[in-house]
Amino acid sequence: MYTNSVPIDEPAQLSEFNMLLNQYRVSLQIFDRPKAKFKPEEILNLLTCRDQIQVHMTERSLLSSQQLLRLADLDCYLKKYEVLIATHLDLEAWQQLIHPPQTSWWWFLRAPEPRHWWNEYDWLFNAGTLVVLTISASLITDTATRLFSGGIDLGSTLVISGQSLLALLAGGGALTQAGRQAYERLLSRLRINKHYWQEASFTFALLLVLSLAGIHSALPGFAEMANQNGEAHYQNGKLDSARKDFSRAIALKQDFPKAHFNLALVHEDLQQIEDAKAQYQLVVTQKDLVNCNAANADHCDDLMIWLQAHNNLAELDIVDEEYGKAAPLLQAGLRKLEQQGNTKTPVGKQLKYNLLKNLGWARLNQTFFSEAENYLKQATRMEPKAPDSFCMLAKLSEAKNEKQKALPDWKKCLIKAQKNPIVLETQPEVNQWVAEAQERLSAARDAKQENAKA
Repeated sequence: MYTNSVPIDEPAQLSEFNMLLNQYRVSLQIFDRPKAKFKPEEILNLLTCRDQIQVHMTERSLLSSQQLLRLADLDCYLKKYEVLIATHLDLEAWQQLIHPPQTSWWWFLRAPEPRHWWNEYDWLFNAGTLVVLTISASLITDTATRLFSGGIDLGSTLVISGQSLLALLAGGGALTQAGRQAYERLLSRLRINKHYWQEASFTFALLLVLSLAGIHSALPGFAEMANQNGEAHYQNGKLDSARKDFSRAIALKQDFPKAHFNLALVHEDLQQIEDAKAQYQLVVTQKDLVNCNAANADHCDDLMIWLQAHNNLAELDIVDEEYGKAAPLLQAGLRKLEQQGNTKTPVGKQLKYNLLKNLGWARLNQTFFSEAENYLKQATRMEPKAPDSFCMLAKLSEAKNEKQKALPDWKKCLIKAQKNPIVLETQPEVNQWVAEAQERLSAARDAKQENAKA
């Protein structure tokens, strides 16, 4: 221990400080006793002596470097006996009595707690907690990305906030000291022995990842709800809200043909044709539906959506004059529909009509007249009240220079369209064909009148 003698002829303040240092040194000599039995009073005197030195330290500008080095030497000697002090004096009781500041470190000496044999495995539980929390963070990130894909709303925000809060709790507030202290207070209130705090952290983290996995597995259910909300918005003409709902549904559930199909409808209504085509294409390429047959009928729930996507995508291709792309899509859809035997239901019947009509339309523009006529006549037999197949039969006759043969079909085209005026408003091509029908019939009447006069 440092034992330099006190200098002579010092100022009063320095002399008093040296006297306190000597007193401090003498008090520390209790630790020099062999196998000493310390009395609490002696240790208490030692600590209060150190308090007095600290008071004089406020005037440290008057202290010499030699005195500061001597104090540091004595403090170092004191810390060597931290265990003895903490075991012979109830420091926590004295802390509550005198309320020393944190800078008075000598009142906060602690004896190391005896190491429990179970603590040898703490590293294993800490590693497990880290791995589980990493998985939890990945699940939270993925869930948040999907929930917020269609825009931020209150429900999604609450779900992600709750997950993040649980993750911080399970992680023991590792990001901040205050969080760690709060977590330890929680474990203490739960009366969990400190030896098992690492195990408790691992258990909490494991419960967290299981709950997050449960929420993550429920995302397809949320996707169905989002799709239903989108359909309701679509029916009410709220296209932007519908688009957000369908986008969220797709993000929440991979391989969701119905949501892709609905989103394509929205894009069509917004005249975003390329985006609509892209969504229809995603439905058309669904592998489960491509391979759908009687042997795996459980995977064919969205077969009608798949077939409708073939028809709608092909129709957009026809409008864009890409007949070579449209025809194979329509043929594949028609073949699959007939294989499944779904043509008896109203939906199946309407779908078959659309496939036949559009396939006849594509072949007509490819000048494959015989094939086009075959498909169009099948379509007229299935839906005799629909105008568009008769319109195309009339155009087919004109393309073959059979203008007189075209007139009855032009007349049927016009009459059936007049009975169903909504078709004229929703199908631009039919609107154009009806205008052509009026021109052709008017010209025929004029020609007939001229012949009658002659």
